[in-house]
Amino acid sequence: MLRTNKPLILAELGAIYFLVPFAVWRQWLPVPLILIPLYILTAYAVWWLVKHGGFGVKRYWVGDDSVAEKTLLKIILLRLVAVTATVLAVVLVFYPEKLFALPTTHPFNWLAFLVLYPLLSVLPQEVLYRAFFFARYQVIFPNKKMMIAASALCFMFMHIVFDNGIALLSTLIGGVLFALTYSRSRSLRLVCLEHTLYGYVMFTAGLGEFLVFGAMKSYLM
Repeated sequence: MLRTNKPLILAELGAIYFLVPFAVWRQWLPVPLILIPLYILTAYAVWWLVKHGGFGVKRYWVGDDSVAEKTLLKIILLRLVAVTATVLAVVLVFYPEKLFALPTTHPFNWLAFLVLYPLLSVLPQEVLYRAFFFARYQVIFPNKKMMIAASALCFMFMHIVFDNGIALLSTLIGGVLFALTYSRSRSLRLVCLEHTLYGYVMFTAGLGEFLVFGAMKSYLM
């Protein structure tokens, strides 16, 4: 019954993907970081996937098409080259003083970020915005293009908490790419890899401060 109750599912979507980020942005929630509500929501997503979607390594982490994974991996690497060139160009033109600021001025923080980012940020986001989103809301977005667009827009809106246009634009583009990758492969490991690589580029090149929240800037920048 829960899976086919469209009004309830739509209300849940609005609460998770719009009300919570908006409340964090407006500082209505008594938490200093977006990661805390992110973890709570991800825990709910995992619970739902285990109960209703057969959540497990074979079905979600590996994906159901190894051929598609291999093809998409090549595409991801080509995209990475284009993304890296674009980000470096943006930094050089608009923020030259920020170029490679994190690895050169805070190398240990940068290394810690490289280790922790995939586990503490990327994986929860991809579970919530791809694995759970695609399984839970297919009844609302049965069309593939609609699903990709909805996932990307919700992913972008989460980053309203960073309160800047670069965060919204970059996560909208990233959200579309991640949703495309997941829709074609159903592989969390592949979309997590793509998300991680783009994050590494952003933070290493010098745009990382636009994607951190509040006091985290003093630690990473």
